[in-house]
Amino acid sequence: MGESSKRKQPKTWEIVISGTWPQQFVEKLRERNNRETAPYEDIFNSFASLYSTLEQYRGKIKKLDYENLKRQEDIKSIINDPGKKLTENDKNFLSLQQENIQLIRQHENTQREMLRMAMKVKDVGSKETQIINLDGKCYRLEQENGVLRDEFTTLQLMCRKLEEDNKNLLMENQHMLEKILLHKKEEADVVNMHNDTMKKLKEHQMFYELESARKEDSNSPEQSLGGISNSGAGGRAGLFSRLFRKSESESEDHESRHSSVSSRCRLYSGPAIIPSQVTNKVEQHSSELYSLAFSYQGTMFATGGADKCVKLWRSSNLPNIDSISTLTGCNAGVMSIDIDERDQYVVAGSNDSAVRMWQVAGGQIRSTFMGHDNKIYCVKFYSHSQKIVSGSHDRTLRLWDVRTNKNIRTIFARSSCHDLAVLSEQGTDIVSGHFDKRLRFWDERQDTSSFEMLLDGRITSLDLSGCGKYLACSCKDASTIKFIDLKLRQAIATFTADGLRMGEHTRCSFSPDGQYIACGSTDGNIFVWNTRTLKREEVPKMHNSAVPVVKWHPMGQAFISLEKSKKFYVWSDLS
Repeated sequence: MGESSKRKQPKTWEIVISGTWPQQFVEKLRERNNRETAPYEDIFNSFASLYSTLEQYRGKIKKLDYENLKRQEDIKSIINDPGKKLTENDKNFLSLQQENIQLIRQHENTQREMLRMAMKVKDVGSKETQIINLDGKCYRLEQENGVLRDEFTTLQLMCRKLEEDNKNLLMENQHMLEKILLHKKEEADVVNMHNDTMKKLKEHQMFYELESARKEDSNSPEQSLGGISNSGAGGRAGLFSRLFRKSESESEDHESRHSSVSSRCRLYSGPAIIPSQVTNKVEQHSSELYSLAFSYQGTMFATGGADKCVKLWRSSNLPNIDSISTLTGCNAGVMSIDIDERDQYVVAGSNDSAVRMWQVAGGQIRSTFMGHDNKIYCVKFYSHSQKIVSGSHDRTLRLWDVRTNKNIRTIFARSSCHDLAVLSEQGTDIVSGHFDKRLRFWDERQDTSSFEMLLDGRITSLDLSGCGKYLACSCKDASTIKFIDLKLRQAIATFTADGLRMGEHTRCSFSPDGQYIACGSTDGNIFVWNTRTLKREEVPKMHNSAVPVVKWHPMGQAFISLEKSKKFYVWSDLS
């Protein structure tokens, strides 16, 4: 087992191919073959040498095994014949047997070495496979890294573009906001111009009437008798005198009426009564009605709804009412109305996120308060009508200064505000009712509520009793009205009835003396409870659709109910 037992070296194939790139390809393969086989050349040679030596030892072992068997037979014969002496061959056999034992041990060591080398070769092969796999994995990772790098570059470009677009949108938003404010200002100017024009038309009409009266006086019998210079002038003077006396008397009545209002308390005469009949039905609005407010002496009231306007009505001669004027300028439905204590201004909150204030005389928009981010559900005058508080769906309360037209404080209320009640003229006690079923008590000087009450359902309205000690609170989910003692700050009674169903805009109200609470239902019924006996009073059903608002007249002898189908009813037993 000589040279032929050695591992044969791989043949070098001579490839003759015409062309340049095939030769380069063959050269690359050869370089790769040399690069991959050179590190293992010594291992292969060592393995071949050990394999050759092992074959030689195997031959010797076979020969010695044969001689060993022969010698064992001789030893058995000697053992069987103890008197026989050892010959020279026997001595040689013993020495050969010792050599055999040594060769066996060398054989075992050689086998162990061969096993170790085989394991090493196997380990080298596995590592080579791992290297190949790792090379492939590295190649794939490099490709994926390149793809990710391209995606990252693309995302960076997109991010820059989005940042530029966002910057442009912010600038456009600011520009649009400025345009909206300018448009609102122009719209208010147009409304004021329209009101001025109407005023001038009335003045021209009055001048025309004066001219007609003058001509009638000039054509009187006294003129035909030759008293033109005296009696004509005297007629005109008498006419102007009568007009001026009428104007002065109206002015004196106006001043005396307002000078008697020393506080925010509404005036009423005698105990309230529950009217049993409808004396007047009015349909002047073009859409649903949401809000109603009386002046503090009951001489007029205002209605508003989805037709974006506020209508003023004269109610000093109930059950008869007369239309005074229509206040325009809102861009969405009117949700809440209030009239100041001197009957000079009307404030309204609408779904266009704005609070507007009009002058009663002339119907011009005096101020527009912007700041809320969503529809406004409630507005109230307070601090002797020098300030306004508004509540909105944007979860904030905002306080406004009427003199400066500025937002003096914004309070985050944590829930949509559906109605407000002012407990003190100084604004140190404001109560708000919210969508999260909570009543919150506020001090305008602080940003957090001083007290909270959890009620049965979403609060739709609040109304303060005439004495200022009790609060009525309507809850939609349970269709109940909570009668709350403000001193104890707890509900002392709950009013409900079979068939009472409240809507999103249902508003309850106290009678002026606090003896009754009235509330409308979605089925057209009106429910009235006595706060002293806690019993329900009977009211005939006159409405054909939902009744969102019932409001008592400040004198306590009548009330007005709004119907969702554009009409309102005047209830009174007066003739």
